[in-house]
Amino acid sequence: MEKQKTKRNCYDAFRNRVMLARRRRQIDPAFSAAHQLLAIFGLTALSIPMPTMSSRSGTHFQRTSDDRRQLSVTLGVAPRYVDIFLKSGTVPYSLLLDHLRGAATRKDALVELRNRMPRECLDWLTDIERDEDWKRLGLCRALDGDEQTELKMLRAAARWEEERALVLYGPAPVAHGGDGGAPPPVVKPNPDPDRPRL
Repeated sequence: MEKQKTKRNCYDAFRNRVMLARRRRQIDPAFSAAHQLLAIFGLTALSIPMPTMSSRSGTHFQRTSDDRRQLSVTLGVAPRYVDIFLKSGTVPYSLLLDHLRGAATRKDALVELRNRMPRECLDWLTDIERDEDWKRLGLCRALDGDEQTELKMLRAAARWEEERALVLYGPAPVAHGGDGGAPPPVVKPNPDPDRPRL
């Protein structure tokens, strides 16, 4: 009697794949030991800190104090600011304002501020330096960056100029009836002509 061939279905194909996978899973002991050693080596290697790009480039550009002094003469920047200047092209106002607080760094910070500030602010800075009122400069610090800080410095210097002019020269010359140069009062139109103006 002949066996009747059964038609294969999806279940049979799945069962064949599972059986094949079980046969492949039988592990060779030599392969297993090599695999474990590789895993241990990998974990050990991961625990060692790898050098980053910044740390490698930082050691490459370490300068001695003599190098900084020579570069400071060439660049016209204090030696403490040479690395920052070479990196960004300017010394940030935020750093200079921080250095004004310390007695050891104040001189370099003032020199750099004089080189960096707009000309309109130099008299104002001289006044601040004379009074040692560093708080006035600190009020100009902006979180938005150097452009906003510079803008605040220009506004503060303009206000200082106006106040100084008032102190030195008194009120503006009389233009309209002895009121110190104030413009004449503006007459507002009466919206209701029948109602008397108070």
